[in-house]
Amino acid sequence: ESGFPQRWVADFNDSLQGISCLSEHVRKIMIDNGVAVPLGVCSSGVDHWDKVVADPSYPVPGKGFRFLHVSSCFPRKGVDVMLRAYGQAFSVQDNVSLVIKTFANPHNEVHKWLEEARRGNPTYPDVHIIEADIGDSQIKHLYASCNALLEPSRAEGFGLPIAEAMLMGLPVVTTAWGGQLDFCNQQTAWLVDYSFVRAETHFNLSHSVWAEPDVVHLTQMMREIYAADSAVVEARVKAAEYLLRSRFKWSDTAERLERDVRRFAVDSNAPKTRTGWITTWNTRCGVATYASNLVAGFSMVTAVLAAQADDRTFADESNVVRCWQPGEGDNLGQLDAEVERLNLNTLIIQFQYSFFDFTHFASFLKKQRLAGRVVIVMMHATVDAPENPRKQLRFIVKELALCDRVLVHSIHDLNRLKKIGVERNTALFPHGIMVPSKVHGTYNNEPFHIASYGFFLPHKGLIELIEAVGLLVAQGVNVKLTMVNAEYPVDISHKLIESAKRRIDELNLASRIKIINDFLRDDQSMAELVQAQLVVFPYQGTGESASGAVRYGLASGRPVVVTPLPIFDDVSDIVHYLPGTSPKEIAEGLRDLFAALKVANPDFSTIQKRA
Repeated sequence: ESGFPQRWVADFNDSLQGISCLSEHVRKIMIDNGVAVPLGVCSSGVDHWDKVVADPSYPVPGKGFRFLHVSSCFPRKGVDVMLRAYGQAFSVQDNVSLVIKTFANPHNEVHKWLEEARRGNPTYPDVHIIEADIGDSQIKHLYASCNALLEPSRAEGFGLPIAEAMLMGLPVVTTAWGGQLDFCNQQTAWLVDYSFVRAETHFNLSHSVWAEPDVVHLTQMMREIYAADSAVVEARVKAAEYLLRSRFKWSDTAERLERDVRRFAVDSNAPKTRTGWITTWNTRCGVATYASNLVAGFSMVTAVLAAQADDRTFADESNVVRCWQPGEGDNLGQLDAEVERLNLNTLIIQFQYSFFDFTHFASFLKKQRLAGRVVIVMMHATVDAPENPRKQLRFIVKELALCDRVLVHSIHDLNRLKKIGVERNTALFPHGIMVPSKVHGTYNNEPFHIASYGFFLPHKGLIELIEAVGLLVAQGVNVKLTMVNAEYPVDISHKLIESAKRRIDELNLASRIKIINDFLRDDQSMAELVQAQLVVFPYQGTGESASGAVRYGLASGRPVVVTPLPIFDDVSDIVHYLPGTSPKEIAEGLRDLFAALKVANPDFSTIQKRA
């Protein structure tokens, strides 16, 4: 999975001089999770398999064409998906069998998965499950007696059974994500498409993903191998064996490991990182606030290459250089000149669609990579706006793929980038959160006090929230609302605030709703939020990847309520959901939550304990 326990990362960084990894996949995961010691890839040797003599006396069940799967059948091995696809690809009338070699363990639910796959399918094809312990000689004969290997796993560190099968001349079907890609490609294997999903493992790491194999594509791959021309199969099988024997002998592994160890011994003299942040800064902008919070946590000195701005919220620090113009037309020449002048070797770029002219941004990215700089793009949105056809991510795909890392805030972002061909250098980078306030005691039952937070913009659902308060009052609910929603420096925000004030007057809610549209300091905003019983984010739809504002709600220590939108998926287990986005649905959800608060509903309390 893409996540890794942070306590282990800290121990690695404190105690090790280097790590040699089993695959490029593992190396990337170490980097993505903050391992800062030198990293190498030694891989695994596979030629030990040549010394094993097959035992032809071992009986192998099955029909004429045998698919083989060898694994622990842990959930990450994708056996549940494999069994569903197998049932769609074939029937009991086909001269085909699936042989699963596994062993009984607490995480192995293969019999339950098989029962589920067979349910409702009276013609489900032939399956044999082998759980008995057998030796390498019997395993080798098992490989030799089968026609293809199925390994549609959700994640692999290396994939040794895949390599063993390839050495035996078996065609391999496996997922196009994981450590096996060091030797599995379009020339050596049949790769199954996938989508990123949250990893469900005993580590229970938040913001960790793995690959969910596509059932339809896996079904197609099974049928393709079953009916494949022998020449096609032989070409890939030979290419796979050649690759393994030329690069994955144990002598190769030992050579790479020795090389890594020698490099680790001298890597302490590596040049220091000189980092530049390209971002909005010191303005009424969520990205500017986000960037400043991250920079504040950096131990190294950084240069801030900021956008030109007149509406600064405080005086610029000495490390801030304003050298690019947000919007269209800026060729980023001045920005490039500052990167050169400061002799920066690492760039962290905050991306929003409105920040850059895409043509010039693409050229800038390419130039920095060709200059040998580390380029990290942090994307705060990945949804193309139909009204702006000139700004579509597909126009900068090649340049994004060149970057050392493209960081995103949600699984939806990962999948959107994958669809346009940017996947090998992406990583999930969750929003941070302020230290939560310590909230003592509770308020009286009446009136119910709710608060909203964030910039006053159309997609925030603030007019709908006002309407919902009006509905609640009409239903006899004693409620008041504090709107901690700052005016954003665009005309539409000012007009929306005026509309909100008019609607409050029309509904006779002036005594119940207070609007605070000044841009407050964090401590001032928090002082308002902690007085509420619920903090509500009634968003109506947005192209943003994740909500920075919702983190402030969570930091208040108060229960946080959101509309059912993907922007809140990364905090889904610690927030309370409204049934929809309309004023009626918002009012209905708030009324139910008020009732849960009154009686200390156990489901409500469970979410709060997690938060």
